[in-house]
Amino acid sequence: MKQYHYHFYILLLALLLLASGGLVVFAWMSAWRWMVLLGCVLLCVIVLAMLWRAASFLPDQVKYFLGCLHSKDTMSRFPTTHDAELQEMYENMNRVMQTYSLYRMELETKRLYYDRILRMMTHELRNSIAPIVSLSEDMLQRSYSAGESREAVEVIHEQCTSIKSLLDNYYELTHLPKPELREVSVKSMLEYVKRLFPEQELSIHCAQGLKLTCDEQQIKQILINLVKNAVEASATSVVITASAPEDSPRITVSDNGPGVPADKQEEIFLPFYTSKSTGSGIGLAISRQMMNMHKGTLTCSSNESGGAVFILQF
Repeated sequence: MKQYHYHFYILLLALLLLASGGLVVFAWMSAWRWMVLLGCVLLCVIVLAMLWRAASFLPDQVKYFLGCLHSKDTMSRFPTTHDAELQEMYENMNRVMQTYSLYRMELETKRLYYDRILRMMTHELRNSIAPIVSLSEDMLQRSYSAGESREAVEVIHEQCTSIKSLLDNYYELTHLPKPELREVSVKSMLEYVKRLFPEQELSIHCAQGLKLTCDEQQIKQILINLVKNAVEASATSVVITASAPEDSPRITVSDNGPGVPADKQEEIFLPFYTSKSTGSGIGLAISRQMMNMHKGTLTCSSNESGGAVFILQF
């Protein structure tokens, strides 16, 4: 059906049906009346069958579309057609399926994301509360000296401080403010970040006149986090490059440090994941969340020299 203009096709079949009716009238005046009449009847049946098929075409397409959504088959796509109205309908259906697919992926990602947070928090809280419970039970069962009581209170205070820090990090992760978008100069942002690391070999390269519509403070925070991570990973050189290939702005932060193993390049963005002895493990998680709020992405890969490469794609 896609090779035809749908409305023209329907009109042509209607004209053929009218012509068939005219031939039936003409057949009664023909010497070969019964043969012509039989041919006209066959032609009418064929045209009616084609009209029925054409009339069923749109309901079948809608039924197929709804079936794909019901079965969660979001990979199917409707083809292109020469008919303008059909093409518009197909494009809208494809757009709905793509949006539905992205929505499902986003929900699944969030489910896994918060499931990871819940498991990590449960693990950390259990580890922090266990000494408090054990110590308080022991204090209730026997008398402590003044020195022992002070040591016990110090332990309890230390564990409570750890729990508070964990909850504060979780609050920060889940209560990020909405980006306040405005047009900013990318070069000025990069120069600001460079001034914060005067002792670090930090090079910046920016396309002439490049501007971004973003929350300047949030993007600065992301860049500072990435440079700080590179410095803490013993990188001696960091390069920040901003460009806009095919009008698609991106900022790349690369270093010459030990890099990130391929099997860890997604895991490092999970909340509370850290390979350092100190640190909350939410810096990269917050950075990616900020990029998601900008309708962009933050990804990690390795460069040729083995260091890490982080790409902010807007």
